[in-house]
Amino acid sequence: MSTRTLTLHQLGLNQCRRSVYWVDYVPPRPGPNGTTEITATPRVQELARHRPPSKHWMGDRITPMWPVSEDAKNAPTTERIQLLSRHKSFLDHRMERSPYMYVSESAKRATPSQRLEQLSVPKQRQDRYGVYETEWGQYNEVSPAAMKASHTERIESLAQSKSYHKDFKDERSIQWTVGNSALNAIATLRMQQLARPRSRTMIKDDYDPYKISPSAKRARCTPRVDELCVPLPRKVRQKKVA
Repeated sequence: MSTRTLTLHQLGLNQCRRSVYWVDYVPPRPGPNGTTEITATPRVQELARHRPPSKHWMGDRITPMWPVSEDAKNAPTTERIQLLSRHKSFLDHRMERSPYMYVSESAKRATPSQRLEQLSVPKQRQDRYGVYETEWGQYNEVSPAAMKASHTERIESLAQSKSYHKDFKDERSIQWTVGNSALNAIATLRMQQLARPRSRTMIKDDYDPYKISPSAKRARCTPRVDELCVPLPRKVRQKKVA
């Protein structure tokens, strides 16, 4: 007797089972009319019934116009309802003014002051952009006092350009000579192991990248890691309570 037959006998299964899709009960068979007849239980029939409408439910009116009862016409309104029924009034609203406005006689006979006449005079182009103008921009004349000004020792030190670092090197050319030591270098055993491509025989077919090892589940972080996990207080924003 094989191991498979022994296992089936130990489980109490029938060795002569014809198919794995065989069930332990007789499946429903078609009725006389060729369709499967299924009898619903009383609970299923109760759940299948539609929900009756409420006793206070009223259908849609046939027309938007309907007669209003005399009681509704003569119903007294409260002071609050009368206040809410008033239309909203405009606040200091003025209608649009006509483009042909009327100028008063006092405005026609008004005399401007000396300051208004000064402000109404357009600026000269010479006063706005200077005497000399070039093709690429405007030239502003430098005053003689600025030409004769002397700078301090601090300004002179700030005006000096920043020098490069002592170890600064310019960009290397695209082509350069490779030294003999680099050409004749021999890689170490570790370098050769890292440079070797991974063999297909080392690949595990049953490897699950999402599986967490038991040691990682039991790991405990150190107090320093707990301290680094806490966000900075200045970056924490409190939730607004509605």
